Amino acid sequence: MRNIIIYTAMLWAIIAQAQWTSDTEVNTLVVDQTSSDMKAIGASDGSTYVVFWQSVGAPQNYELRLQVLNPMGEQMLGPEGVLVSDDLPMSTYTVLWNVVVDQEDNLYIGATGTGGGDPAFVFKMDLEGNRLWGPTGLSVGSGNVVRVLPLSQGGAVVSWWSATGVAQIQKFDNNGQAVWASSKPVVLGSSNTVVGNLFELSSGDLLVVFHQTLTGINSFLHAQRFDVNGDPVWAAPIQISNEATAFNRDYSGMLIQDKVYMGYYASAGTRFDTYLQCIESDGTLPWGINGSSFDTTQSFYEMGPHMGYKSGAEQIWMSSTYTNTSQSTKGTYLQKFDLLTGQRMLGDGAYELYSVGSEFVPVGGLNVMDQGPLLLIKRGVDNGASPTTLGATYLDENAQPIWPEGLRDVATFQANKSRIQLTEAVNNQSVSVFVEQKSGSPKIYAQNIVDGQVMGFSEHGAPISLTFISPFCQRLHVQSSDPEIEFEIFDVRGGLMLPRSSIEALESFSFETWPVGLYVLRATNSSGADRLYRLIKK
Repeated sequence: MRNIIIYTAMLWAIIAQAQWTSDTEVNTLVVDQTSSDMKAIGASDGSTYVVFWQSVGAPQNYELRLQVLNPMGEQMLGPEGVLVSDDLPMSTYTVLWNVVVDQEDNLYIGATGTGGGDPAFVFKMDLEGNRLWGPTGLSVGSGNVVRVLPLSQGGAVVSWWSATGVAQIQKFDNNGQAVWASSKPVVLGSSNTVVGNLFELSSGDLLVVFHQTLTGINSFLHAQRFDVNGDPVWAAPIQISNEATAFNRDYSGMLIQDKVYMGYYASAGTRFDTYLQCIESDGTLPWGINGSSFDTTQSFYEMGPHMGYKSGAEQIWMSSTYTNTSQSTKGTYLQKFDLLTGQRMLGDGAYELYSVGSEFVPVGGLNVMDQGPLLLIKRGVDNGASPTTLGATYLDENAQPIWPEGLRDVATFQANKSRIQLTEAVNNQSVSVFVEQKSGSPKIYAQNIVDGQVMGFSEHGAPISLTFISPFCQRLHVQSSDPEIEFEIFDVRGGLMLPRSSIEALESFSFETWPVGLYVLRATNSSGADRLYRLIKK
């Protein structure tokens, strides 16, 4: 039996179109205006909603605006986007706000004015920039942390942290009219409560994950189920974590087969740990309080988790930023959890993707693609002033890099990057959106990742045909109709093992001392087109 498996990695040609640029120093400008606070979310056709606070003069200070990039990266709402609202009274700062898209690709924005009185509003927009809930949006009262859950049968449930200190929920129809006679409180004894996540069960009931506020920003996470009339179903809320979270922080959650999975990090004493919690629709916690720990070794602090899931899979992927105890150095670890048992499939110590001290950390989100997770990585010391860059890495089901380079550039201009978003993948396209100050004032830029390739990389799947006529053991013999073809070989982490070599040099090279495992060979022809081959040495 041959001790080599050789097969072509099927990759797609990348051709920059419309507004997408191949220059990762430049990226695609989303709008001309100045903005330092924005959110981005994808639509089902591959378009990208970008909602942003535009800085304007006093006393208005900010106005809320919207831009839409189509799948080609074109600005659909003009170079300045469209106005969502200039009626919200704004001070010189913004507070926690949220965006979500429904199944008809309408956008909901939950925001609070900071200029006094904490007016809470919801705006409903479409891809053409139309305001569907009136020219001034929907006023839900006075409060903060406005969240929206679009419902499967139309309409939406809105929550907000009211001035009384107790979270409220209300159901609205498609036209923004209240369905319940009055809003419903999310009650936990005499405690103040803040809704963190909303989910619609198959019955139409709601499962609400909320914070019991403690001192400062500290909180404990709880959950309650509400029926279609907004009345609580369980006799009392269930506590899902007894380690401290923060009510002003966003935590990821997913509804899979009527179970809610919450990814979060919390503190016990002085350290931080990352968890995945499972909440059954009957209010039980099959994995116990706090859920399944990301890493049981507690060698490092675990913060900033992202989670991803591919429909029909039996696992959830998570990433976490790891730090030393002083939080002065950072790296990236990965974990994969079994949906049924919560088992850590990458070991009790998780998987080190980038070591603590590398200053490579996951940002924006995590997508699970055809072969495995796609992560966006920020590189550099992130102190808000030092230059940082963005790269993407695509991994297989064993967390091994698929791309021979390991990381591929996404945004490389030497400046700090903030408010980084990574949209969910649609048709194998995911868009990174971020704020950066290239010159003058900070602006919003975007770069898309398509078919597992960053836009602008050289064409793959080029007309190169190789025949491998010996096993990949000590020597590698290749036949090619192009005598000028050149080769490079990378290990699975993107390390260059064999620099660019001619076919004669490749065939005279000894691989005897190389470890067994996966390698990637890149063949480049005289016109600069290339093709990748995956080699397994056994």
